[in-house]
Amino acid sequence: MPQLLRWVLVPLMRAWSAAVTRDYDDIPRPRDTPQAHSPGTDSDRVLLFGSGPAVGWGVLSHNVALPGSLARALSSRTGRGTDVDVIPNPLVTIRTSQAELDGLGLWRYDAVVVSLGTTDAVTLLSALVWQRELSALLDRIRHESSLSTRIFVLGMQPIRSIAAFDSGLGSVAEKHARSLNEASAAICAGQERSCFVPMAATLASTPGRVRTAAQYVHWANLLADKMAPPLDAEYLAAARGTSRGTAEGRAETWGAEPLSPGPRRAVARLGILAADTEVRCDHIVALARSAYGTRSAALTLIDGDRLWDLVSVGFTPRVYSLAGSITALAVSGAGAFVISDMLLDDRFTARPPRLGQEQTRFYAGFPIEADSGERIGVLCVFDSEPRGAAEVDPVLLREFALLIQADLGRRQE
Repeated sequence: MPQLLRWVLVPLMRAWSAAVTRDYDDIPRPRDTPQAHSPGTDSDRVLLFGSGPAVGWGVLSHNVALPGSLARALSSRTGRGTDVDVIPNPLVTIRTSQAELDGLGLWRYDAVVVSLGTTDAVTLLSALVWQRELSALLDRIRHESSLSTRIFVLGMQPIRSIAAFDSGLGSVAEKHARSLNEASAAICAGQERSCFVPMAATLASTPGRVRTAAQYVHWANLLADKMAPPLDAEYLAAARGTSRGTAEGRAETWGAEPLSPGPRRAVARLGILAADTEVRCDHIVALARSAYGTRSAALTLIDGDRLWDLVSVGFTPRVYSLAGSITALAVSGAGAFVISDMLLDDRFTARPPRLGQEQTRFYAGFPIEADSGERIGVLCVFDSEPRGAAEVDPVLLREFALLIQADLGRRQE
């Protein structure tokens, strides 16, 4: 569209969009819990956020809208369970989209689905602005997510398939949407782990309905066809210990046995990563620190290919990579993992870990297991001062670890 013509039309299109948005206040949409689940083992976790199809216009439950339809479509292709969390916001635009991600643990998801653009297309947002904002959004998702998280950008639905926009002005918006979709496809093609999923060119309308469950099934199948192969590949690679940046990196760095995808599933089932700090076994970790007389102690959980300091005493908690970490060694050991002085250990001379504010020299950790048996983390005590092996009581550390396992087990009851 010529730039001059776009400038002339923008005020008209914005006023039209605002009027249509007001009319949408009375249209049904889901008000239930923004989640959907398809049963099965080793569930894939998916985050769906944005406007348009993510909102669920025309139906009353997320289970029959896109989240539920996508969960079932994915499970039918992968043979695994699927959990879909949805953050629907009919008013979100590409410029405000990053605020929707604030406070989310994106590394917990195997896939993130972005559904944006209808309002931006209708208001004739500049293609340059769209490209800049979408690139920034995808960069943030990649930065905050796991190395194995896949990103899927859902193309804008045909504008005139929306009854309220089925007019001459709708044709203008639909043409602009096609140009923005082309920009999205080009951006995704040039960025790692991103995939553009175009919407159907035509979408049958149902008289008297904005959207129907059948239409969400149609969109879910389009998405699932694109999502299932890379999710399967990541799952199998992790199970075999060959996923880039995850098990393979750990084995090469430390010579440890690769970890399966099980820990992430077990941690997700516990549902504790978003819990308030006062109910996170703080007292047990503090007791362990006091008993060993160290400056620092932590309860660190495995979440995908990252580590999360769920509880920390004596230092600022972090989220960091599992690959190359001392936790990768401690969690795969048979029992207590004790290093008297890291400066004298060949495994750490090239890159000594810094677990706290000072360089760590003494470390003792014990694996934490979920009720289902997966190793999900480590209770550890550590200090900047070395100490002799005879000074460390591994049995006591095990007792503290068992207390934490019992506490976590009670949270599932």
